[in-house]
Amino acid sequence: MQLVHYRPTQPNFGDDLNALLWPSAAPALFEASDDAADRSGFLGIGTIIGMPTPGCDFLHVFSSGAGYDPVAGWDMPRRIWCVRGPLTAELLDCPRDLALSDGAILTPRVLDIPRVAGAGRIGVMPHWESLGYPGWREACAMAGYSLISPCADPASVIGRLRGVELLLTESLHGAILADTYGIPWVPITSSGNFSLFKWTDWCLSVEVAASVTAVPPPSARALLRFGKPGLPWGGTRALDREAAMADLRGKVPAAAPDGNGREEAGGRSPKAALKALAKDLLHRHAVLQRLLGLDPARTAEALVAAARQPGHLSSPALRAELQDRMLDRLEELSRVAAVLQAA
Repeated sequence: MQLVHYRPTQPNFGDDLNALLWPSAAPALFEASDDAADRSGFLGIGTIIGMPTPGCDFLHVFSSGAGYDPVAGWDMPRRIWCVRGPLTAELLDCPRDLALSDGAILTPRVLDIPRVAGAGRIGVMPHWESLGYPGWREACAMAGYSLISPCADPASVIGRLRGVELLLTESLHGAILADTYGIPWVPITSSGNFSLFKWTDWCLSVEVAASVTAVPPPSARALLRFGKPGLPWGGTRALDREAAMADLRGKVPAAAPDGNGREEAGGRSPKAALKALAKDLLHRHAVLQRLLGLDPARTAEALVAAARQPGHLSSPALRAELQDRMLDRLEELSRVAAVLQAA
């Protein structure tokens, strides 16, 4: 069975965790098969439902989430074993009991990743795309917090994350891994590159009522790429079902010309060209950065304020129940796959 997950050009530990977690949790599923005709795929961790899956004729959907690609018209032959949360289940019109949680919650049960000491009391994990713009390391240093890059390998990211007492995170998988290890977390956003839908979907799965706080980015270039977050700096927004569905409708088209919601390489729209020009102007004229009032010091101040908020954490009993149920589903999938392979 092929392991299917999103593979960005820049490493992202949430996506890369797939290759470490699933072969350890169910090694028989991913052993090389002598049957060249076996084109089944295992769709695992990530906001990847509806994503193109070339090379697969059938998908086993296991803990995946929707939110980036349109699902209307997604006609890939599939069996859904479990999904990230109730919003994904609703979009796919599948039974509510299939809405377990994100598969990353299995990490402590499957992988032995030691805690890395010395990370400091508070960690900050920007979204992996936010780190493409400068100033985060300086902002964290000014705040006295530890920058945990989601672009490192999964084991090192999780080891460092386990060394903090509170995580401020733009990365959803930062929150998921912190939660499953019992570390309180606070959602933050520094641009429009934040999916209320996927965050709310997961939060509902672990029964946490959370809010996201807007933190100004250390560089205005991120705003030109992704836009503003839609609330004032320092403001908060509840991660609720209504706002999540509205966010999805605003960001994900019902259908895309290429049959999926991912951006295609090729021609540039006039809007994209204007954004590129503005980005270049900001790069060459740092004075505009100052006029917009964005710099690492302002980000540091906002991070300190965000860290004063109470951190979120799901119930340990609920986490254990979800892990047990997910492992049961994975065992059932392994049995079914073994029967099909033997037939």
